[in-house]
Amino acid sequence: MRDLMLSLGVDRWVLPALLAWPIVAGVFVRLLGRDVSRDDTGAEAPSGGPDARVLTAAALVVEAALAVALWGVYDPNGRGWQARVDLPWLADLGATFSVGVDGLSLPMVLLTALVMPLTLFGSWDNVRVRTPAFGALVLLLTSGLMGVFVSLDLLLFYLAWELMLIPTYLLVGVWGAAGQSRASLRYVLFTLVGSLLMLVAIIALWSLAGGETLHLDDLAQLPLPQTAQLLMFGAFFAAFGVKSALVPFHTWLPDAQSAAPTLATVTLGLKVGAYAILRFAIPLFPAAATHETVRTVILVCSVVAIVYGALLAMAQHDLKRLISYSSISHLGFIMLGCFALTQQSVQGAVVSIINSGISTTALFLLAGMLEDRRGTTALPAFGGLARVMPWFGVMLTVVMLSTVALPGTNGFVGEFLVLIGTYADRPVLAVVATSGVIFAAAYGMRALQRVLFERLDESANGALVDLSGREKAVMMAFAVAIMYLGIVPQPLLKRVERASLDLIEAVRFGPNAPATLPPVSLSR
Repeated sequence: MRDLMLSLGVDRWVLPALLAWPIVAGVFVRLLGRDVSRDDTGAEAPSGGPDARVLTAAALVVEAALAVALWGVYDPNGRGWQARVDLPWLADLGATFSVGVDGLSLPMVLLTALVMPLTLFGSWDNVRVRTPAFGALVLLLTSGLMGVFVSLDLLLFYLAWELMLIPTYLLVGVWGAAGQSRASLRYVLFTLVGSLLMLVAIIALWSLAGGETLHLDDLAQLPLPQTAQLLMFGAFFAAFGVKSALVPFHTWLPDAQSAAPTLATVTLGLKVGAYAILRFAIPLFPAAATHETVRTVILVCSVVAIVYGALLAMAQHDLKRLISYSSISHLGFIMLGCFALTQQSVQGAVVSIINSGISTTALFLLAGMLEDRRGTTALPAFGGLARVMPWFGVMLTVVMLSTVALPGTNGFVGEFLVLIGTYADRPVLAVVATSGVIFAAAYGMRALQRVLFERLDESANGALVDLSGREKAVMMAFAVAIMYLGIVPQPLLKRVERASLDLIEAVRFGPNAPATLPPVSLSR
């Protein structure tokens, strides 16, 4: 099959198609899509044209098919960029339209492309007004996310980064629940400040390169003094740390995810900033990323995020906020793996990014389904739902067990690799981080008990309807992914392994590598 796709030239056009198709489709959704308003009885009041939600779903399914084709043409034994496309763009600035994937970016592309349509199908009735504009923004956001994952030129990456932020702000601010204005404003203020700092660093890099190139490969070979690396690394890390909601930059995330519609909540939970740290911040500025003080501060903040996020999740009385704080705790594991800088820890960090995207998305979808039926996600409002919603109960249990990293689920694989890789370099931090697994079991089991197994003492809960056929199909897809990646993680690990080794080697032996580097493992 791979040979057939290569003979058709899929590797030469699939990445530009992944970027361009959502934008083109978004224009058609906005112009041709029909808004579906609802009266007080819930009856639809259509007005000419195809349903905008159907058009959006069809466009996202096509995007998912393109991502599957990219996965099919990728050679897991290859090195460097694959499916690469380089086209002239802004020659005077040295900028090119350069895109490509490796073992770090390929899983992110596939994850995003599959999660977006599944989330839309799983939250079909969550947004019921101005659906053409909603669909267009979702597609623009999809293009921005893809651009972040495949861009090799820093100017192209920055444009994709902004294209990702602006639709998210509008999705939260326009279609969010109570408190959306404050939440969306905090989101945009936090992220824009970080983005502007990153833009300054990009301009500085371009200037140091003589104004001739903005390509990642070229800039990674540019010899930089340690002071310059520290300053520019700080600017990049500020942008990516804020977007990732790493402690202490995390305060905007729970409010935004509580107020956002389900689809925007899911995209906010994708660990895009953590990926960008691995792709740009560490390779461009290895002397700063491995500076003993910088690295120690980030590793300590990561462990604090693991414990702090888990403890705050235990204290929550709202299911959405509990999931949000658990996501902050999981991010701590990811950042720990990134900056432990062993092959196992980096590989575990990438796998954890993928696993978090699956499990957190599934949890937010289930929370959204509850909110659509009950009008709230407050834990005290529920109890005994396993009796009246058995399908919901089974799916919530499976996904929550994945979140607490039960062996046999996807969550265990990534966190285990992170802890093993970290222990080789920072054993004390690894031991402290392990407590996050215990706390995760505490808040996860508490939530399950409160929602599913306590007394059914609310009459409104007794009348709730179990998952529909559409919702069952969506949640079964997530359940299969959770179990498959937990039992058979080798296909994912094989694609990530080579890229993880390349990253560690670049940090150790690249032109910007420090003279003395903390010992790291290159073992397989």
